[in-house]
Amino acid sequence: MTSDDRLTAAVERVGGGEGVEIRAFPETPTPWASTFAVSWPGSGQRCVVRLIRPDLAESDVVATEFAAAALLGDRGIGPAVLVSDVDAGMLVMEQVDGEPSRPASVEQAVSLAQVLRQLHGIEWDHDARLHVARRDAANDVTLSLVSQTPRLGLYGEAVASFDRVRAALRSLQVPDALCHNDLNPGNVLFDDSRAWLIDFDHLGHGDPLFDVATVFLSLDITGPARTAFLEQYFGREASAEETARLQLLSCLVLLRYGISALSIVPEHLRSRMSSWRDDEVGEPFVFARPEGEELGWSVFRLSLAFASGGLARLASPETARAAEVLGLSDLVAPRLT
Repeated sequence: MTSDDRLTAAVERVGGGEGVEIRAFPETPTPWASTFAVSWPGSGQRCVVRLIRPDLAESDVVATEFAAAALLGDRGIGPAVLVSDVDAGMLVMEQVDGEPSRPASVEQAVSLAQVLRQLHGIEWDHDARLHVARRDAANDVTLSLVSQTPRLGLYGEAVASFDRVRAALRSLQVPDALCHNDLNPGNVLFDDSRAWLIDFDHLGHGDPLFDVATVFLSLDITGPARTAFLEQYFGREASAEETARLQLLSCLVLLRYGISALSIVPEHLRSRMSSWRDDEVGEPFVFARPEGEELGWSVFRLSLAFASGGLARLASPETARAAEVLGLSDLVAPRLT
């Protein structure tokens, strides 16, 4: 069944009547899914259709993502699910009247803190670890590219640094919680009253502050908005240990996105990756695509911003102090000099 066939089937299963209008969401760097906005102007009915490419996702992964979408839709964290068909790779959801926002305002930060606190408090007996499969696959591709292209050596350092710091943080034995694990600016929507989360293909159990560190970076939550977020999330001020964890986790966030973004650069562009210039490196979480630039090259430039930013943050005095607070200096410090 082609994407067009599946889209037609999704529209028919929702049954909105005649005069349907279908709009494809803007192209994204991730190749395994496509998303469409569907509406029937005469009735006011609307929905969003997400189609997963079966050749790029295993059925158990799709089943977990769709089950998570249904769970979080029922809890009001994400949009409600109308149709879920794992075999067809088809998910139909209610449409949320929200938009991304960067930087997030104080009010938006507080609402997002409430949503994340709710997500992290869910007890789900499913051993969901979609992020691990994504991470392992990205590592394999990245290390292969590094071995072929010496100029990409910083990504080999990024993989080694990520694994070392992650192992150090795991030694703290922080209880796992259900996490989104991919809260880039496009996966957090704000309407007039609240925040919504979408796209759960990286969902899994892990350190809940990874999500917090991600939104601080991706939504540029700083100053009063950061303070208000933490007070809402914890119900108090963050402790010195929690603040230190957030600093180390922010390094992991940047390194992880750098590795993941590199792994999805199309193969036909990989021969060019040894010729990148320093002035091409952008800003993490700012997907700037100049007119005429191929999407894949924009993704590569963004990956450079993440990887170089993560290594720089890891080498910063702030990270060294955070490691000391957590008693992890011996595990984290070797590359902080």
